[in-house]
Amino acid sequence: MKNPPVTSNSSGPGTIVGSNVALTGTLKDDDDIAVYGMVEGEVLSEKTVTVGQTAQVKGPIRAAFVTIAGTVRGSVDASDKLEILETGKVFGSVNTKDLVIRSGAIFIGDCKMPSDEVNEAAAEPTIVANEEPKQEAQKTDDSLPQPDEE
Repeated sequence: MKNPPVTSNSSGPGTIVGSNVALTGTLKDDDDIAVYGMVEGEVLSEKTVTVGQTAQVKGPIRAAFVTIAGTVRGSVDASDKLEILETGKVFGSVNTKDLVIRSGAIFIGDCKMPSDEVNEAAAEPTIVANEEPKQEAQKTDDSLPQPDEE
């Protein structure tokens, strides 16, 4: 039997860091990354990073989707969605469009949630109130009979 040909668009299963593994340095994969052990350094993926319940990550995480059930000490930049599960702990700043923090999770840090609405509001010109309408309102009030004039 022949082995099936390997195509160039086959990306494989991604990277899995087992519960008995400790890594130091940058962990980068274009595909999914699942961490169940210890990583000290950056964790970078074009797709999904999952931090399992037994995992500890000391350093920044950057991916489209991030799910945390373990402990992260560092910034998390999830371009699409960040979910901190019941057992998850995040100590650091987060930046994401969609944030889910389950009951029981711990999050200590800053959160930035960019959205198109915020960007559109910032791009709109600020309208400054004109003083003339206020003066006209005062003139109208002056034309009303005053209690002393009756």
